[in-house]
Amino acid sequence: AAVSKTAYGGSIPSYPANRKVKKMSVFKKTKGYLGGVKAEAKRVTWPSKQELWDSTLVVISFIFILAVTTLVCDKVIEFFINLAANKGI
Repeated sequence: AAVSKTAYGGSIPSYPANRKVKKMSVFKKTKGYLGGVKAEAKRVTWPSKQELWDSTLVVISFIFILAVTTLVCDKVIEFFINLAANKGI
């Protein structure tokens, strides 16, 4: 009976076991990575001061609205818990 080499962790034709892999030093890998980061940072479209300020105000406003909503929900739940506790439920 024929047994598949790939079923038991053997090599496969597209990636043979004797493939020689060229190792790169950590410094070359780091240099390549930082070069890619630098190139990507040049392509970023940074917001203007006005756009940044507007976005900041939107975030702060949303946080305030969320805090008020949470407070109202908390007080409503607290009211019903106290109501149930006072009636002995």
